[in-house]
Amino acid sequence: MPGTPFTMRQALAGAISSALLLAGCGGEEDRPGRTATIEAGQSLRVSGDEYSFDPETVVVRGGAGQPLRIDFENAGTLAHNLRLFQGEKNLTGTPTFQGGQSRTAMVTLPAGDYEMVCTVSDHAELGMTGKLKVE
Repeated sequence: MPGTPFTMRQALAGAISSALLLAGCGGEEDRPGRTATIEAGQSLRVSGDEYSFDPETVVVRGGAGQPLRIDFENAGTLAHNLRLFQGEKNLTGTPTFQGGQSRTAMVTLPAGDYEMVCTVSDHAELGMTGKLKVE
């Protein structure tokens, strides 16, 4: 009924519902990673820290068979790398290097789906992985 004031029970139920919703949305691990799309010939710029890549998913349009420059910035405090895998095969990537630095890798890939992985210690298990799709 319009204009009817909330009862204490209704207010309490609303507060509890809001708190539960906020608690479920607060963690970084619950937040999906950013997706970026680049055109063939553009450099792929990826930043990494403890323990994620940004962007997490990348699509390279028209990139099949074209050289791809990967610029990886280690924005973390720990040493990281960015390696490209197709299945179990480690294709290429950057060496492992300290935070606050950047490295570049060049690769030419056929169309397909690839995985970006930090192969340092347990970083991949902690979430430092991403997807690369070459179209």
